[in-house]
Amino acid sequence: MLDIETTERLRALASARGPLLIVTDLDGTLAPIVEQAADARVPDATLAVLDRLVGAAKVAVITGRDLNTARRLVPCQGVTVVGSHGLEPSFEHSLLPPVERMSLAAALEQVEQDVLSAVPSSFLHIERKAISTAFHFRTAPELEGGIRAALAHLPEGLRLREGRMVLEVLPNTESGKGPALTAVARHYRAKSVLAMGDDATDAAMFRAARALEAEGVTVMLLGVSGGDETPPEIVALADVMVGSTHEAREALEVIARSLGV
Repeated sequence: MLDIETTERLRALASARGPLLIVTDLDGTLAPIVEQAADARVPDATLAVLDRLVGAAKVAVITGRDLNTARRLVPCQGVTVVGSHGLEPSFEHSLLPPVERMSLAAALEQVEQDVLSAVPSSFLHIERKAISTAFHFRTAPELEGGIRAALAHLPEGLRLREGRMVLEVLPNTESGKGPALTAVARHYRAKSVLAMGDDATDAAMFRAARALEAEGVTVMLLGVSGGDETPPEIVALADVMVGSTHEAREALEVIARSLGV
């Protein structure tokens, strides 16, 4: 359950100058972390409050999931989705770079083969996305060292991104959740922002939101605890921390009720 201080801060944000933009991560923030990424689901109650919020605020999901998967997990009309850490937006913006998919597909295929040659048992832990590949080790932590070693020298044009029990290879462009949040905020001309996240990649989103304060935007950063997996940056940057995806949904409920939806 949310404490009184967090509830009051959320109510104050809802009453701030609009438009209000709610920007949230997906896995670990809206959807509970599960052993297999393919099994993740956003609870119906969370989807219901997102449906309510789009009637009174701008709502965006910025995720490492590819765009199609993210839309399937969050099938709410009116929710803007930016997938693949900013590389698959659902709208055009100069801050969101294009991707040359044919050459990228070949490079990712080579990386996957390199990992499989070095760590054959990683086969069941590889998640091929639209424009990136994730190597999970949540259910097999003993694979981390071998996978990490196999990814030590990536082909030109690719880079490594670390997450909660996952290593992801993606295009080496000026992308990320930080530029994605800025692009969404510019797109909607937001005057107040609630940013929610739980992982290291969300720290960039938090920093980008904080930078908007220099332009007069009211900002609140809400971190979602993942226990021992919570990155220190999230705790350091967050205005408030909540203990679970359930409490993250409670925070959205407070905003919705304060907005009268």
